[in-house]
Amino acid sequence: MYNITVGNIHPSVICVEISKLVPSLRSLRELLQSGYIEEGLQEFIEDYSRKDEVMPSDKTVGFVVVNSAKRMMSLSFSSISRDLISALRLEADEFKKIGYTTELDVP
Repeated sequence: MYNITVGNIHPSVICVEISKLVPSLRSLRELLQSGYIEEGLQEFIEDYSRKDEVMPSDKTVGFVVVNSAKRMMSLSFSSISRDLISALRLEADEFKKIGYTTELDVP
């Protein structure tokens, strides 16, 4: 689940499939550096938000919270693979390189 705050735009929380999580973080980082954040946010949501029906058996395994004005990103996940944890750490480091404070809460 993503909660993204960009300028005066605060979209609803969007659901991203875990298989698209790392690519979505890379895309979001590129968007935040682009200078066209507000214009590109809708495309980001269209590209990465889950479009199929959410089923009762689905579960949320984590949250991504991004605030562009405060240059803050928080990743909080439970029950994910070690490989995904490593990938999230790398992505958090990439966000730090562009001036974001990052928080990573993983098992």
